[in-house]
Amino acid sequence: MPSFKSHTILILCFLFVGTIGISQIYNSEVEAKINLVSNTEYIEITGSAFNKTEINQSLRYVLSVIKNNPITSNRSKNDQSGRVVLNPGQKKNLSTTTINANEKDRIILLLLVYDLNDKLLGKDRIVINGTEEDKAEAKRKLLLENPVSEDASHEKEDGVVLRGIVIEDTKTKPGRDFYKMFYSLYTANNINGEKIVTVKESLSLANNTKLEILVDGDLVLEFFVRPQNDYLQGMSEIAIKKVYFRLREIKKSGNSIKHY
Repeated sequence: MPSFKSHTILILCFLFVGTIGISQIYNSEVEAKINLVSNTEYIEITGSAFNKTEINQSLRYVLSVIKNNPITSNRSKNDQSGRVVLNPGQKKNLSTTTINANEKDRIILLLLVYDLNDKLLGKDRIVINGTEEDKAEAKRKLLLENPVSEDASHEKEDGVVLRGIVIEDTKTKPGRDFYKMFYSLYTANNINGEKIVTVKESLSLANNTKLEILVDGDLVLEFFVRPQNDYLQGMSEIAIKKVYFRLREIKKSGNSIKHY
């Protein structure tokens, strides 16, 4: 018969595993991302948030730059914080800061995004001038974000998948203007889908034209073209949301286990 001590250890193990599982569920509803742009003089750090849900998200964020000097053990921390509201499928830059490109300190960049109840939804972390452990952790993170299975490597030429392809098939200037607005939003939101997106314009009644937005050949939105920029911009924002959620739906169905 198991002892009280063994029961206690078993319970603690379950609690520990459960805590790990819960703590790793970040970026599923709101994705936090740190982007770096560097030149010879400085590194520009920009934190962004992307609303992956179909509801508005009221959020609070903190972008931290933490410097640790390995020789003197001096430590400094600089925080930038604020609030933002994201519409469904919307991405926004939250805060920007810069550091010297010639820094020798170990620098931790940390972006945390919370909801109004202070629940952590999004998290990103980058280490500059990191240790070997930091490099190993960064590699593990990259593999988690971009998994390539053994089966996929056989199915798709060693795991290489063409992404972010948006095809233009327009016939008029308003159609081309819409495509430029749509593609600008597609790249700004880092959608980078595996399925091909097509913006197709065709003739309709009374010499009008109609735009169709297709994902992997399936229609997700169609509307009659009007030359007003405000109208085209509004329709591009609607289209980008529908495309994003359609791509996410395809990805979910592809990752799900099929039972027969």
